[in-house]
Amino acid sequence: MTKPVIGIAPGVVTVDSHMFPGRKRDYVNREYLRSITDNGGLPLMLPVTLDDDAISKYVSLIDGLLLCGGEDVDPLTYGAEPLAKLGDIDPQRDAYEGRLIKAVHAAHKPILGICRGVQILNATYGGTIYQDLSYMPAGQGTLKHMQAQLPAYGMHHVTVTAPSQLATYLTTTKLTVNSFHHQTLHRIAPGFKVVATAADQVVEAIESTAGGLQLGVQWHPEMMQQVNPLMAQLFAGFIATSGQ
Repeated sequence: MTKPVIGIAPGVVTVDSHMFPGRKRDYVNREYLRSITDNGGLPLMLPVTLDDDAISKYVSLIDGLLLCGGEDVDPLTYGAEPLAKLGDIDPQRDAYEGRLIKAVHAAHKPILGICRGVQILNATYGGTIYQDLSYMPAGQGTLKHMQAQLPAYGMHHVTVTAPSQLATYLTTTKLTVNSFHHQTLHRIAPGFKVVATAADQVVEAIESTAGGLQLGVQWHPEMMQQVNPLMAQLFAGFIATSGQ
């Protein structure tokens, strides 16, 4: 049986060493790779590019797309000005992932976005982002969403809406997730719906309203999937959908 090929949009890091100061590397944390291989897929890293022909070729090679975590999304991507608590940004990565998302969508192939991945997915289609949880309305965003330790440990609860593609993958509407973010979704993009929230009203997942082929979660299931069967189910379901 042929394994579905899952393209992974990498992050970019600047190498700070005496031999290669300032050199940039495209990278993917091994947990993302293992999440694909452990659950029936074949990962393929797709280096950052703004060449539309290269992006088109990428799309032809893959069955599904995984968007990884990383730095903040540039506010200009969603028509906002930078606020004081904005973190590091990478406008080239934003532009690349936006083009890649639209090309994969046009090819009717599934997308799974994780943490930053759900944020760039939302921004690409016209949604907006709170640049820091402290900018949410009073009484919202009050849970600890940057646990800074124990990455495989679920720190707060999430309620999943059913029916939804996410609920189908997880086979539950209640779960506990880890949390490593200071930004969160604000206005949800047209064509998407909220399918999971935390107790403090932070949006924990969205998916497209037309078939659920585009799904994003705010937590990091790749850090949990080796010890948490629900997170393994999420990847297995996404990979199986990609292979259809």
